[in-house]
Amino acid sequence: MKAFTTPWHRRVKRLAVVTGAWIALVTALGFVDLHDFHFSRTDMRWNPQTQTVQTTLRVFTDDLELALRNHHSLGEEVKIWLGDDKEWPSADEAISAWLDANLNLSLADSTLAWTWVGKEIELDVSYLYLESFPVPGRGATWRVTNRLFFHEFADQVNEVYLQGINKTGLAAEKREMLNWELPTLVWESVNPETDATDD
Repeated sequence: MKAFTTPWHRRVKRLAVVTGAWIALVTALGFVDLHDFHFSRTDMRWNPQTQTVQTTLRVFTDDLELALRNHHSLGEEVKIWLGDDKEWPSADEAISAWLDANLNLSLADSTLAWTWVGKEIELDVSYLYLESFPVPGRGATWRVTNRLFFHEFADQVNEVYLQGINKTGLAAEKREMLNWELPTLVWESVNPETDATDD
């Protein structure tokens, strides 16, 4: 009897093969640190239903653990172990405090305070979730300062993606790469044709 396959089944098989090859490579290299660039991505989207800015950050887990250790002056005896059964009990509180210190957003001339929503740890990548209090955002000017990992790495680049609604109700977006020399982005979400990016 011939095995039943669909394009979805073939994609899953291909993903399993690629994942297996990647694991074999890392194992063969003895878990050598292949993470030689320093990058994060922050997505901020103003939700017209809740009137809040919903934020997702994607960061390297080892970088996050180092930043927490530095920010909170933790000794080597403190095992952070994000995503592990023995994760440091204060991890969520520590991450939230670190984000409050290094990620700032003003929208419509209001500086937003973040509410910690939670995190997901997928081995080498961590997803951090924040939400603001309600704030008018239609056609607003956004001012984002993202200094994540600047104390840890001189070559850190933080990609920031903003999505809002302009004054006429159309979606508008902006993407920018921030670094030590340019940690702040100011964007007026007025005209989606000129603000939208190609990537």
